[in-house]
Amino acid sequence: MFADIDLRALAEMTAPERAFLSVYLSGPRSAGELSKKFTAIRRLLSGDGPARDEREHFDENASAVLKHLEQNTLASGAFCLFSCWALDFLQAVEIAAPVKDLVRIDSSPYIRPLAELRDEYENVAVVVADNRRARIFLVSSAVAGPEETVRGNVKNHVRKGGWSQQRYERRRDKQLLAYVREIADALARLDQEETFRRIVLVGGKEALAVLYENLPQALRDKVSQKAIDLGSSEAALNADIMDLFVEAERRSEKDLWERIKGEVLRGGLGVVGLDEVLWAARAGQVESMIVDRTYRPEGRRCRDCGNLEVAIVEACTACGSDSLFTVDVVNELVGMLELTGASADFADPIESLTGAGGIGALLRY
Repeated sequence: MFADIDLRALAEMTAPERAFLSVYLSGPRSAGELSKKFTAIRRLLSGDGPARDEREHFDENASAVLKHLEQNTLASGAFCLFSCWALDFLQAVEIAAPVKDLVRIDSSPYIRPLAELRDEYENVAVVVADNRRARIFLVSSAVAGPEETVRGNVKNHVRKGGWSQQRYERRRDKQLLAYVREIADALARLDQEETFRRIVLVGGKEALAVLYENLPQALRDKVSQKAIDLGSSEAALNADIMDLFVEAERRSEKDLWERIKGEVLRGGLGVVGLDEVLWAARAGQVESMIVDRTYRPEGRRCRDCGNLEVAIVEACTACGSDSLFTVDVVNELVGMLELTGASADFADPIESLTGAGGIGALLRY
């Protein structure tokens, strides 16, 4: 999914008024209901001045989106489209993950949903291995890619005693070691070719233990593993893999929050609260941001000077204009972080994070 869309390029696009239309569709049925939603939105854009201009932008954007959908019928799956008539821009992307229907007009593309999906469905390398064979593949946006197979055929332990058993076990140990090193080499090649933060190992207990011991430290740090019976169904296997991935993701979120919290408590490179995080993001100081995925603070952007207010104000504090419109502040932050190469983690509710305002950041300096 994310190979087809450049969030940084979208984050660079902006207009002084709500000239962008962002549309997320959960499936083909949602596309058929889009015209009704557009009609309802247009009724809200009545009046003169800025409303008239925004209505013109909206009409042209809506027409472009509907025309694109007529010419490119959705067969299945989710979809997102970004349109800006003023910039002669239209981009449509299929999404290999579930999304909620959403229509939004703003001064920039609404990329928060994509940032959340990228965080939740990041690439993960998967190894399914026992003593006979190993399957190695990359899961991207919840879709498995091409698979590599490594054959092991390591014999079972024998119960006979004496020197013959010892020689057999030594040969077996060498065979197992050569087998797992071949798996480790395949993972190292995949690490050079693709980007992934996690490795999920599932399968036979012995094979996983020896494999883990023979991975380079950089790969070992990415591992979550579980010994399971590979004789179970494919559905059960996939469920175990997904459970491990989700468990690792939740653990990573908590680890990041603990790092930020520790930095804040010692007066170091950490900030919490919307004002502090926004200030640091504007200065390019943020390395990693964590935000409660249920946290949706609204702000105001000034049509005249572009100033962003994180509070609900009647007039711009920078220029005094009363021509303001509502924005999703987290979406604005995501855009800032994309432009500076920082990361954004969207976490399930964590009690201490919620108590600290629902948002925090680890700083570069």
